[in-house]
Amino acid sequence: MLNEQGTLETDLPAPIRAILAHTGKRRSFLRDEPVRNIIRSGISGIQLAVNLTSYRSLPLSCLEGLLLKIDGEEIDVSDARLLLNGSEHRFADLSGLSHLWWFILDSGAIFVPCPRPLSPGKHQFDATLITVEPYITAGRFSFYHGDSRELMVNEERSAKE
Repeated sequence: MLNEQGTLETDLPAPIRAILAHTGKRRSFLRDEPVRNIIRSGISGIQLAVNLTSYRSLPLSCLEGLLLKIDGEEIDVSDARLLLNGSEHRFADLSGLSHLWWFILDSGAIFVPCPRPLSPGKHQFDATLITVEPYITAGRFSFYHGDSRELMVNEERSAKE
């Protein structure tokens, strides 16, 4: 029950307004959080905050790949790492991790080694997570979950182990 301004009528009970206003979990790959220049285990790189894009939780073996462009330039992600629930996994090693799961409500991060830090300020990030949905029984299909947004890069370069 929306009024002319497109907002919910206030005469509905609070629980009903809450149900009608609920939009669910945001499923975009990139989260609207600042990108960090960091040093992780002695390697310089950037860290992006990410979400799982699937409609259901997935074993890590269903994450087939990652594509990334920053300000239109393709970035080498051959040594990129998924940071999830306190663990770190190279994308190249995910195919063997069917026993580890990324639950849809868990936020994660991607660490991408870069030889030089990104300059502070806004940058355009175009990222694609490539997944296989094991629940689809008609065959094995790769799904490309692209996201594009302008994200802020922080000034500091912090060390992470």
